[in-house]
Amino acid sequence: MDAMDGKIVEILQNDASLTNIELSERVNLSPSSCLRRVQRLKDQGILLKTVALADPDKLNRSLMAIVDVTLERHSADARQGFMEQLLLEPAVGQAYSVTGETDVLLIMNLADMKEYQSICERLSNHDPNIVKFRTLFAMERHKYETAIPLNVT
Repeated sequence: MDAMDGKIVEILQNDASLTNIELSERVNLSPSSCLRRVQRLKDQGILLKTVALADPDKLNRSLMAIVDVTLERHSADARQGFMEQLLLEPAVGQAYSVTGETDVLLIMNLADMKEYQSICERLSNHDPNIVKFRTLFAMERHKYETAIPLNVT
């Protein structure tokens, strides 16, 4: 990935709705060269998908829960059922295997506490490997970005 690819990725991370012509003008490339570069970035898996960043408050999903999950056993086989169940939960927007005392970290956008309780019951009833859940509820959102910085100084 060269500097021009980096510019393209930075711009698209902040506004993927740009047309190819608009993007090519911003990076000072011909539209055909720009289109080839974007396609190559997609083919290489650098650009994974094009999405819109929605406001959870306006979609009645304003209860954000950050949940850490502790598992009893840590082998890949022991985690598999839990991870498969997570994929079935639409409210779980992000899920990470992490280091430290916590094994899995979940980010959920929920409608209300009742939905949270229902998800926790489904997940914990499904998998006896779960030792505990600890949940933090976000009181206020200060930053809501998905862009990955390319030029960290």
